[in-house]
Amino acid sequence: MDFSSSSEEKLIRESLKKLLESFSSEDYLKKFDSHRYDPALLSELIDNGFLVDQDTNKINFDVIKILSEELGYSNSPLNPSALVSDVLITLQESSFKGLSEILKDLLSNKLYSYTSALNEPLNFEIESPKVNGKLSNKGYELSGTKILSYNLDIAKKALISFITDDGVYLALIETDQLEITTLDVTSKAPYSKLNLDGVIVSKESIINKSGEGLYLLKDIYARRVLIQASLARGMVLKMLELTAAYTSEREQFDRPIGSFQAVSHRAANMFIDHQELDLNLQQASYLYSSGSDLENQILNLKYITGNVLHRTSYAAQHLHGGMGVAKEYPLWRYCLSAKEHEIINGNSSSALEALSKNITLNQ
Repeated sequence: MDFSSSSEEKLIRESLKKLLESFSSEDYLKKFDSHRYDPALLSELIDNGFLVDQDTNKINFDVIKILSEELGYSNSPLNPSALVSDVLITLQESSFKGLSEILKDLLSNKLYSYTSALNEPLNFEIESPKVNGKLSNKGYELSGTKILSYNLDIAKKALISFITDDGVYLALIETDQLEITTLDVTSKAPYSKLNLDGVIVSKESIINKSGEGLYLLKDIYARRVLIQASLARGMVLKMLELTAAYTSEREQFDRPIGSFQAVSHRAANMFIDHQELDLNLQQASYLYSSGSDLENQILNLKYITGNVLHRTSYAAQHLHGGMGVAKEYPLWRYCLSAKEHEIINGNSSSALEALSKNITLNQ
């Protein structure tokens, strides 16, 4: 099987690397250590057509995965998943009538104006929301909470999910009247908590027909894991490169520590982990693009992504010694990001548990 990239993919990757150079220097990234969101980078990506093809007004998910990998490698303070994958691609799939206006708004204003609020406390399965919607004269009255919503505090509208007697629904709602609490997370990414108690969702704001909600949420989760694994692939490669460079230069007993057998074996395991993640990401990506059923492959990829991020971050810190946590050295940022993406959207244990249940039930 040929795993090499196409000439088009290579061109996209080279263009992204060149663009991200000016947005990922050490001095530039220091400005976002307390709030990891870069609106200037978002604007630049929109202007260059990396989020939306301005000729067709379509989103190419393969481009988004390449972008995510390069963002992970450069540790840029931006995650396009909630805006592009959760909202825009979902609206594109559901044939939402107002999508053209949303894309026009995005391309003209270049702001993170739309986001998703799908995660819930102690609920790792976004396709099974616990936020409840009770039918009323005005629509559905909601009760429940959403957490870890990216850039919810600046977005004009949010895609939310809830369950009713008729099934699961997704709705695009205004955020100006919502009770939003900014969360202080270790990685300093802009996450928020959303209280939906008493919120009325009109039927006009619902984007799916009855019976389609579960399918759309499963597709969102699959894309989330693929983007997460792409970000992880970039982060792991960079941590591996930083470790290789450091252990080649750092000397002990008048020789580079990379020449010690224990160090070289540890670094070799980091490389094997990177290859394991790469292979499983490519397999899941192929199945997704071919329209195959890939629930188990996505759960497996989520499990592998979390474990590889954990092991790579730990090994990189170990082989760097005290330099790994020094803020004048870039590794500490990658380790914080690695922990964030290890546990968000459910941790490896929850993915393994769900995968085990499916296998036991022959699903």
